[in-house]
Amino acid sequence: MWILAVAFTHACSSLSRSTNSHVDKALVENGYDAIAPKYLAWSGPRRTETRTKYIDLLAETMPRGASLLELGCGAGVPATQQLIAHGFQVTGTDISQIQIELAREHCPGGTFRRGDMMELDFPPESYDVICAFYSIFHLPVEEQGQLVGKMMGWVKKGGKLLFNLRSDEGEHRWDDWMGVKMFSCSVGVEGNRNMMKNFGDQAKVEEELAIEKVGGFEETFHWFLVSKGC
Repeated sequence: MWILAVAFTHACSSLSRSTNSHVDKALVENGYDAIAPKYLAWSGPRRTETRTKYIDLLAETMPRGASLLELGCGAGVPATQQLIAHGFQVTGTDISQIQIELAREHCPGGTFRRGDMMELDFPPESYDVICAFYSIFHLPVEEQGQLVGKMMGWVKKGGKLLFNLRSDEGEHRWDDWMGVKMFSCSVGVEGNRNMMKNFGDQAKVEEELAIEKVGGFEETFHWFLVSKGC
């Protein structure tokens, strides 16, 4: 793990912007609506070691009963269940209505609402913790830094952000991803780091590149744990 002391900016890399973000988001929404049960059966048993490690770390460093916003909660299995079991008061959001319905079924201890994470609006310093697991990279690249900026505003002083991004650079469009069309994108490792610059005294940023087993192959994700200064 490497620790960076940087200051926040909405900077993005020179990677060309998506020309039709509404179409890309519709692919994500419609895709997860269509495969929600199938995706749950595949992803539910995957208690990835890296995510579990960071969830345990949050539980160790934040008080029981802390308020937590999860962006892109999916069906709530297993991460949301783990967060609730640790005593967090979880509010989960997802662009897929079917995923939200599954989350309500599998995580009765949480509160859930459907919505595009970029269109959410909360008062400043609303949450002790904000998490986004495998979700931010479904946003168009120009919105990813903007969302992190919103997250920094929504989290309380002394609170934490935990999220991961793709490590490769470029746009990814699948015609058959588990049977549906899907979209994700990334500015790559250096682009992610540039996106996280200009935090300065506001936050400590810890990052880790973690290799995970995804189906029959390995994939590297770029994890960030951000501690907002008091």
